[in-house]
Amino acid sequence: MLDFSQYDAFIFDWDNTVAATEPMHIEAMVRAMRELAGYEMTYADCLDYIGSTSTDLAAKIFARHDITDIDPLQVSDHKAALLRQLELGLRLFPGAQEFIEYWSKRKKLALASNSSREFIDRCLTAYGLEKHFSYSVTVSEAASRKPDPAMLHMAANALGSLPERILVFEDSDTGLKAAANGGFPAVLVLNPGNPLPSALPTQLPMHTWEQLLESSRKA
Repeated sequence: MLDFSQYDAFIFDWDNTVAATEPMHIEAMVRAMRELAGYEMTYADCLDYIGSTSTDLAAKIFARHDITDIDPLQVSDHKAALLRQLELGLRLFPGAQEFIEYWSKRKKLALASNSSREFIDRCLTAYGLEKHFSYSVTVSEAASRKPDPAMLHMAANALGSLPERILVFEDSDTGLKAAANGGFPAVLVLNPGNPLPSALPTQLPMHTWEQLLESSRKA
């Protein structure tokens, strides 16, 4: 099990790492593609969306199907508008909230998400988690999304620690690549219903929140 004592701070991803938000994003994206492009997303498209962006996925689909009359940015904007209309019916994965609450009393915590500031603030407020994070950064503030490590470095600077002393919690290829690209150690959080990343680095720690919480209490 992980030795948490070697880390000064933790950085958490949000979507499908702490909370099961991916179904909301997918529902809004499916509707946006249907309403703007008359395109019905496939299961493969939905899998491709995990860890990607609305703009990038729309661009890939449009290129594949020779759709040229719609800008992918229009899809992204429409998806964001639809997401705002959806009821926040997300759930936190078992053990995630308890893990965050436990370590917020012992280490500095940050959140780094490819989602928008508006969406992340809405989620954190709904669960009363904002008080547990010393810092949060979203795609609304960062110059680039994961797998670029820019937002992780922003969080590290705010936490006042070096990348090698910060443990990153992720669920996807995109997040794990961001951590590797930035020199951050990472753990793959195994959540119910989440597909495993396509390529798993050698020696990558993989645990559920409940396992991580149990290990924390024994430390």
